[in-house]
Amino acid sequence: MIKEALIKKVEADIEMGKAELRTFFDNTQGVAEHIDYISTVEKKVEALTLAQSKYRTLVALYDSPLETKKK
Repeated sequence: MIKEALIKKVEADIEMGKAELRTFFDNTQGVAEHIDYISTVEKKVEALTLAQSKYRTLVALYDSPLETKKK
């Protein structure tokens, strides 16, 4: 139950990161004028990359042969 909840949270983080990056790349009018675009986008990319890495790790653990042997 905890793994499934965490996977759903990370999936939401991934979708949120993608939406934020789409806003920066496709609709710069919706972005505040006073920010450092490059630095901000880089941080968003890093957050998305981290969420995707977490997702891959969780799925790998969930589908791990070691996990199925324990059951």
